[in-house]
Amino acid sequence: MAKMKDKMTRLLGCTLLLCLCLTLLAGSALANEVVDISTDGYDCMYYECTLPDGRLLFSGNMGTVGNYADSRARLLCMNPDMTVSWDYVDPEEGSCRFWGAAVLKDGTIGTVLDNSPYQNPLDRKLKFFTQDGQPTGKEIVFSDIESNVEEATPSFLWILAMPSSGGMYERFYDWDGNLILEYEGENNLIDGASILIEEEDGLVFAGAEPGLRKCARIMKMDFQGNLFWETTLPLTLEGAEEGRLMDLVKADDGGYLGLLQETGPHDPNGYTEFCKYAVVKFSANGRLLWKNTTAFDGKPDLWTRRLTRHNGKLVAEIEKLHDTNDSVSVPHTFLWMDEEGNELGTTELVLKKEELPRLADRKNVRGIGRFDLYTTENGLWGFGTFEAENRDYMKEMDSHDDVFVKIPEL
Repeated sequence: MAKMKDKMTRLLGCTLLLCLCLTLLAGSALANEVVDISTDGYDCMYYECTLPDGRLLFSGNMGTVGNYADSRARLLCMNPDMTVSWDYVDPEEGSCRFWGAAVLKDGTIGTVLDNSPYQNPLDRKLKFFTQDGQPTGKEIVFSDIESNVEEATPSFLWILAMPSSGGMYERFYDWDGNLILEYEGENNLIDGASILIEEEDGLVFAGAEPGLRKCARIMKMDFQGNLFWETTLPLTLEGAEEGRLMDLVKADDGGYLGLLQETGPHDPNGYTEFCKYAVVKFSANGRLLWKNTTAFDGKPDLWTRRLTRHNGKLVAEIEKLHDTNDSVSVPHTFLWMDEEGNELGTTELVLKKEELPRLADRKNVRGIGRFDLYTTENGLWGFGTFEAENRDYMKEMDSHDDVFVKIPEL
């Protein structure tokens, strides 16, 4: 009888141990897969392009510990599984960053190196790398310094220039630093465009048309600035004051899938009365083929800004309109659709402060915007920026964290 009791006790103990292990495994399975790419300084990194082999390229700067005004330019290349392929930090000292980067037609990577030391004139040049992150030695002085780099493509740098002498210019330079196209003032040909896709025979722009009462617009021009085609989408909603293509992705048939937004009047604080969305499909020559609102119907007060293709589906992160809660623990909701714009379902991600390596022991950690989504052969990843509340960036240099988080899929 004692032996039987001893066996039962051991069996019960094993059962409890097994339950504990399963609980721990379940807890581990619920944890998010987080990859931190920040260094010990105040870094800022931005996605630039995907290399032909699927690696992701980011540009920006690596902050110098203890000196907020000092930084080194940084290029970071990530493998599809979010391990580091290579990490290049430029030796030039000052307040430096890489701004814009693309894989050029000769296979090298081109980027813009800015150095703007405190109270000194900006120094800017084009710099080139192999796809393994090694400098080629080629550098070109770039004279257009009173400008922002809007986009880098295999053939062009799209520059928004606002000289101190006045005026506004949209400029396109080749990677030898030559000015190819220039548009002056607001309401020019490409004013209102925020998206640029380079194709073999030209440039596709998407966004909104110029003017005060804007409508969504997509257009294509050749490399000399001649217009191939242009499509404007009239406002369709009662009370709508502005339409815009928030995002645009290439479809397998050569056409384009877009995220269309129409917004209502704005109050004095800049808040709009409503935002309504649709997925739209354009042919390769810009003709509107269809418009589908069903994935967004029944979801009032919705806001979103990006559309991503992943494994034959479309996905967009959605949130409540005018939601000011930017706490790190706010749930992230992802709307999944088929490539005809029909809803497939949603997934949710909740990130814990403890999962952010540099901010785990900080108070009032907040997200800066929402995730940018990037598709890889190793799944869908979100790139996000988080900060801890503080009043002295000069001292608390580790208050900023750039991370990748694996996004749950349907």
